[in-house]
Amino acid sequence: MTPLKKANVPIFFIVGGPGSGKGTQCDKIVAKYGLTHLSSGDLLRAEVKSGSPRGNELNKIMEQGQLVPLVSGAHLLKVFLR
Repeated sequence: MTPLKKANVPIFFIVGGPGSGKGTQCDKIVAKYGLTHLSSGDLLRAEVKSGSPRGNELNKIMEQGQLVPLVSGAHLLKVFLR
């Protein structure tokens, strides 16, 4: 894989509240342009499901209805993109 910082790849961020249609719009973009959809929520849920120490900590945070710290989400994105 080409390191992202050296690749000439467009990156789009689709933001919105729960139920606002982010996933629907991303599905349409993927179908039309063949881009890759990366969902931070999916990454968080996968980490929790893995049963890792980090996943267990994230699960505690999410079960309390709190927001996951930005650094945790950024770490998961970084690991995925490597």
